Amino acid sequence: MGAPTSLAIPTTVNPGQTVDLTVDMTSPSNAGHYFGYWKFKSNSGGNFGIGSNMNKSFWVEINVGSSSGTGYDFTANAASATWSSGAGALTFPGTDGSANGFGINQATPKLESGVTSAQAGLLFAPNNVTNGYVQASYPAFRVNSGDRFQATIGCEHGATQCYVAYSLNYQIGNGPVKTFWTFREKYEGWTYNVNLDLSSLANQDVKFILVVNAAGSPTGDRALWVNPIIARAGGGTGATATPTATGTPPTATPTKTGTVQPNACDRAQFVSDVTIPDGTVLAPGIGFSKTWRLKNVGTCTWTNYSLIYDSGEKMGGNDSYLIPNTVAPGQTVDITIQLTSPTTAGTYRGYWKLKNNTGVPFGIGSAGTKSFWVEIKVSGTGINPVTPTVGTPATAGPTATPAAGTSYDFAANVCAATWYSGAGTLPCPGTDGDAKGFVLIKNPSKLETGANDNRTGLLTNPQNINNGYIQGIYPSYLVKAGDKFRATIGCEGGATSCYVVFRLDYSVSGSSSIQTFWAFVEKYEGGVYNADIDLSALAGQNIKFILTVLATGPASGDRALWVAPHIFSASASVVPTNTVTPSATNTTMAPSATATPTITNTSEPATATVTETPAPSTETPTSTPTP
Repeated sequence: MGAPTSLAIPTTVNPGQTVDLTVDMTSPSNAGHYFGYWKFKSNSGGNFGIGSNMNKSFWVEINVGSSSGTGYDFTANAASATWSSGAGALTFPGTDGSANGFGINQATPKLESGVTSAQAGLLFAPNNVTNGYVQASYPAFRVNSGDRFQATIGCEHGATQCYVAYSLNYQIGNGPVKTFWTFREKYEGWTYNVNLDLSSLANQDVKFILVVNAAGSPTGDRALWVNPIIARAGGGTGATATPTATGTPPTATPTKTGTVQPNACDRAQFVSDVTIPDGTVLAPGIGFSKTWRLKNVGTCTWTNYSLIYDSGEKMGGNDSYLIPNTVAPGQTVDITIQLTSPTTAGTYRGYWKLKNNTGVPFGIGSAGTKSFWVEIKVSGTGINPVTPTVGTPATAGPTATPAAGTSYDFAANVCAATWYSGAGTLPCPGTDGDAKGFVLIKNPSKLETGANDNRTGLLTNPQNINNGYIQGIYPSYLVKAGDKFRATIGCEGGATSCYVVFRLDYSVSGSSSIQTFWAFVEKYEGGVYNADIDLSALAGQNIKFILTVLATGPASGDRALWVAPHIFSASASVVPTNTVTPSATNTTMAPSATATPTITNTSEPATATVTETPAPSTETPTSTPTP
């Protein structure tokens, strides 16, 4: 970006001190996502970076638009929004610290990364009850094709207890409120840059709703939306209509059970989602079995304890389910209930807790007050959740049948792609451990959750150098409206040093340029992420899709999995999916429930998935060959 190769730090920086480093740069002349890695050099000439091993690069990331500007500024128009929380209507600006929840302007918001933004933003705090929420419903806005919702989100600096879910909801006319996007955020020193294509809402008057939900206790939940805007090519403010009242967000007002203090001996720990990990896509009105794996980390034995509905979307569940087995301290238990997906498209979440034999509810977390949840996405015909075997050793098996609606299977066509790294063209399949980088077919795929997924996956390992990469350029594919790229991504089980950027790049046939469509940063932390990317913006074009993985620093141990990468198309012919008999586990069933184990999610107590990590959209390395 026009910067010099090195610059001297003009001041002495003692241990414990901080320093601001400024570098003058120039944005590239072509539209796209650009990313530059930087490190330090000592006075003896040795290079070092950040992280516990001092070998990670830090970076600058920018988006160069095509004469884009602000079509709508949510911060500037915050007073025009209708504000509310679980406590009722709110005024704007609110009062900082109000137990009813509040929203206020922040001229120079300070993010959890410690960076103070020069761009204004909004600070949201939910009402002070378990699973509280706060939302701002904006006047109707005419969406154009190519409009994008953009913001930087994260907890406010110093709000170390912050644990929330961001949502961008919307309403068209007097129709139902739907969720366009959601993201879970926990204070961990990172921020996330949101960049959502709104083209699917084009030519409609849309009421956008910014929502922040507490993930359990709202104490310390101070969530920032920095410079939330709708970016529009050429700028220009879209037409707005007089605001009208909208519905409540998908999370309902919490029940009174959440306000009762749990007994000191009753504590639970969330271990994993045995079935239906967060973000699972289901068809409308489909029955499914949800299984949570919980651990008794208290001192009381669970005898005649129950699972109880707490708040949010009930999905046809009962108010309570008896846990038929006794669970001693230190033991784990699988609890399964039968639910039904809602009949309208959107993202839905239901919160649940446990109840002891005297009727006192409790949950997870050190204080026993946080709920655990089930979260699904209802979309069109959906994809029935697959059933990988949980906890069994990896064994060779036949290639899985593609999921219903598969229009293009990247795993089945892996060697139809041309694979490259910084070392040049790579063989397909490659050789495990090849320092030049390699791609391998995996069936089953061992996830970092510890589960085996019997869908075919691709193991991609970048060239073993600092900031190495690997990419596969696939043959041209004609994109149709409504096509979606779907995959389960994460590090391979056991690859504990894995820290990479997954990217879906593309090149329009006949063009020599490669552009980034989507990117996601992944670090080994015991979770997986289900990518579900709308490709409608590329509809009608012949596209060469490119699966890219980049190391963030050293590439040693960067074993990155794309499980069942495919393009889903509602118009594709339906083929039967593979079914796998689940392995035997000590599973406690709620009455009339049937377990159907699927991909295990996180191993942390109700923590956010890898989506919490920052997701820079990275530019293809300069040595990348053009298709």
